[in-house]
Amino acid sequence: MNIKKLVLALSCASLMAVVQAADTDRHYPAPSTVSEQMAALVNAPAPALWYSDPKTLQDWEQMAGSYAKAAGEAASKTAADRGVKVESSKLAGVPVFTLTPKKIDENKKDKVIFYIHGGGYVLGHGVSGITEAIPMAAQNHYKVISVDYRMAPQHPFPAAIDDAFAAYKEVVKQYGAENIAVFGTSTGGAMTLILGLQAHAEGRQMMPAALIAGTPWADLDKIGDSYVVNEGVDNVLGTYDHLIRAAAQVYADGHDLKDPLISPVYASDSILKDFPPTLLVSGTRDLFLSNTVRMHTRLLANRAPAELIVYEAVSHAQYYFDTNAPETRQHYQFLDDFLARVWKQK
Repeated sequence: MNIKKLVLALSCASLMAVVQAADTDRHYPAPSTVSEQMAALVNAPAPALWYSDPKTLQDWEQMAGSYAKAAGEAASKTAADRGVKVESSKLAGVPVFTLTPKKIDENKKDKVIFYIHGGGYVLGHGVSGITEAIPMAAQNHYKVISVDYRMAPQHPFPAAIDDAFAAYKEVVKQYGAENIAVFGTSTGGAMTLILGLQAHAEGRQMMPAALIAGTPWADLDKIGDSYVVNEGVDNVLGTYDHLIRAAAQVYADGHDLKDPLISPVYASDSILKDFPPTLLVSGTRDLFLSNTVRMHTRLLANRAPAELIVYEAVSHAQYYFDTNAPETRQHYQFLDDFLARVWKQK
């Protein structure tokens, strides 16, 4: 081998070593552009949960039960600390939690937020699913109804979306669709968008006033740039290739992942053009960033009124994790401002 070829080979080998090292170490410190509170979240190690690989029904039940216990205790304490009353009941036979703040603003007394929790269609049952909804009640002074839908693997597609829509229709009877905003993050964000598809099928009179879809799981398949670019960078979800892939498989249960009622990014133009004002939210480190921006583009292409917020340095759904972080307080203010604009135009 001549000298030039040897140097080139060594250079290529060195480059490959750097690339391989980068693939195994994808942690980047929080930038100076975020608060100390948010920096602590950004710098935290990734939790083991989303790297797990449950195989048996017992594995799934144990994981979901442990999550529900820990997250449920934390949510109940947070609600109590913030003066939010949590009451359980049923709508159309579906369990729901009603969150009522100490004060409901005068212009919000005829309005309600219909909340759909996240958790990959496998986590978040019971009161553990209300965490994100609490500041919508406590800070933004709305009554919130959180739906506790059935989940996989015991209840695969379409159990979750059927439960959510059945409960939603009961809320419409009480408030009228024009006085309801539907809100959720991750799986809840996808289900929020899917509820828009379901409402459209029932008639425009069923369409809610607004949709807020935080970092929606809009494509259950591993399709999109950020599934690759943000793998290991997102310190919440980490990767598609463990629990997320497993959850997609047990929930879809053999159905086509491109079914719009599973992956709403594939909804038809004829439906999306009739969507109400929709706010989508993500972060620059979010594994689901591509899901979010693809959905935003689909809505804009159909001239639907859609807005997009992409937060600095934030991984999946991290924007609501610490209620003391200024970014979180600002996030809920943005949601409040969005809804105020929507209802002012009605």
